[in-house]
Amino acid sequence: MFETGFLGTKAPFFMDFITVYFAVLPILVGLSIFAVIKKQYELHYKMQLTTFIITLFVVTVFEVGVRVFGGFTKFMETANVNQTFMVTLLTIHIFIAVSTVILWSSLIYGAVKQVKIENKTMQKSHKKFGKILFFAISITSFLGVLIYYLLFIY
Repeated sequence: MFETGFLGTKAPFFMDFITVYFAVLPILVGLSIFAVIKKQYELHYKMQLTTFIITLFVVTVFEVGVRVFGGFTKFMETANVNQTFMVTLLTIHIFIAVSTVILWSSLIYGAVKQVKIENKTMQKSHKKFGKILFFAISITSFLGVLIYYLLFIY
């Protein structure tokens, strides 16, 4: 997990794995949205729930890995980027990421409660918040990949 990764950088394996996952995450979520467009609601539900659970697992691996590896300070030791800039970027990334997880959780919870438990149809607000969520996931993923680039490639 802590040996050099597979992307040819100085990053550990777990960071390469996580970065690739988050680079692909907007595509996975986009495929789920495409299922809704095709009126495949059950597939959309299963894809969203599965992607959400996998994402929580990947975030957990990231959090444990970073702490065991030595934290942000350890990664900054070999980075060629201003620390103040990185802390600011990381703070913005974390704020958006946490907000995204909260929104994603409540969107899934609300959908399950409404459709699976109460047997009601989905509200229009679900679509609106789904679009916001897709944008938030995309921004979070982009910022995560950017942080990887700045820490291990730049």
